[in-house]
Amino acid sequence: MTLVSATQVMQRPSNYKDAPHKYPQGQSVPRIIHKRSGAKANIGYFTNWGIYGANFQPTDINPGPLTHILYAFADVSPDTGNITLTDSYADEQKHFPGDSWDEPGNNLYGCLKQMFLLKMAHRNLKVSLSVGGWTYSQDGHFSFVTDATKRQTFVESALQLMEDYGFDGLDLDFEYPSSTAQGQGFADLITSLRSAFDTYQAQKGDATPYLLTSAVSAGAANYEYLIVPQIDQALTYWNLMAYDYAGSWLTWADNQANLYDGARTNVSTDAAIKWYLSQGATAGKIVMGIPLYGRAFEDTTGLGAPYNGIGPGTISPGIYSYSDLPLAGAQVYENLTDVSSYSYDPVKMELVSYDTPTIASIKAQYVNTNNLAGNMFWDLSTDKTGTPDSLVSTTANVFGVLDQTLNHLDYPNSKWDNIRNQMGTAPGSSPTSSSTAPTTTPTGGSGSGQCAGVAAWSSSTAYNGGQAAVYGSHLWTAKWWTQGDTPGGSAGVWTDDGAC
Repeated sequence: MTLVSATQVMQRPSNYKDAPHKYPQGQSVPRIIHKRSGAKANIGYFTNWGIYGANFQPTDINPGPLTHILYAFADVSPDTGNITLTDSYADEQKHFPGDSWDEPGNNLYGCLKQMFLLKMAHRNLKVSLSVGGWTYSQDGHFSFVTDATKRQTFVESALQLMEDYGFDGLDLDFEYPSSTAQGQGFADLITSLRSAFDTYQAQKGDATPYLLTSAVSAGAANYEYLIVPQIDQALTYWNLMAYDYAGSWLTWADNQANLYDGARTNVSTDAAIKWYLSQGATAGKIVMGIPLYGRAFEDTTGLGAPYNGIGPGTISPGIYSYSDLPLAGAQVYENLTDVSSYSYDPVKMELVSYDTPTIASIKAQYVNTNNLAGNMFWDLSTDKTGTPDSLVSTTANVFGVLDQTLNHLDYPNSKWDNIRNQMGTAPGSSPTSSSTAPTTTPTGGSGSGQCAGVAAWSSSTAYNGGQAAVYGSHLWTAKWWTQGDTPGGSAGVWTDDGAC
């Protein structure tokens, strides 16, 4: 058996500009909200190809339940170690509403301008550039790690990209080191990056460290060459790709993201976490990945049974967006022992392994119980954003208190004028119509009657389900976790309890 743990899905599909297949959405599963605990990271990948077929734009991101965005993917040259962006139109050129076509200067547009605007509007939201992914890794682009000169080139290009585009850090997605030499080279690269980032921080006089994260496998065959103690000293987070435990490479249908057990596939998230801890990883640096997609098996009688085909999917063959699940006609099954879920259509004999809100809630509770760092999601374009079934909001609800570390806005040596002048808001610069970060002024007041003692709604405040706020002289109660969604707005996250 070939174990492909975590992550053939983390790549740009060949048909990324095609609109996704859509299927009628079936039943939803009630969420479980657990007791909240300490501040956690809630991290989501944003893909630059998602603006095409999936039509998921940076402006579609709900920043409220997020602490970090990982912008995927940049590439790296195996010949030099130099990092490059992969889509100039998406990254730098596309104009979004509010962008001017005739403002003076050398200005950044595209998704990366939108990321910077998000950072300005939400000062606790950090954005890192993610380098690699499945395709570039499998094509050998990380082979440079065994060469010290190329590693130094990588470090230097990382610093330049961070300064030019306003990133808060770097995420490495190397799938996977396949030899002792590559394992050591990768560890040395991460050590060099941390040293360079700390120097960069000191030179700029920044109070907040720059982020360094790595997407790592949950499968033993793919993490065996990682030098965990050395890497752990340098990393901010280990982003554990806790999915893709089952798929088209198996001869039977199975769970793709089970927390426990995994008797048939020999992989589980709990076992992987325990391995990293046993090797010297810090619990408070481990982030558990959660898939925002499902893997399909056709013509099967159930888990552990043979299957024949994987179907068209909505993202790529055999892979369905979480936003399209469960499919119409399918029933949802949740196993609270191994903490996994799937849908099954007995007529079509189709099984789709994916995480429901109930399962995501239990995984977030596991993060709390084991003092892990938080959760990570691949990828944001396929969540049920703005609904009570959003997995990103579900885990944020369980955590309650999210990481409040400030992002960086000061990039005085950027090649882009509007990054240097913070979209026209930096001292000595003139704001333009296209460059002002959105703000919302609290409306209403504590009032009297049923509104007595209730604070006015604020776009910068995160509200948990059941919390109240005053807006427009009415009392409103949040239905679920929300931030920045106006009471009475189209998101429908607030209940109007009547006039004050």
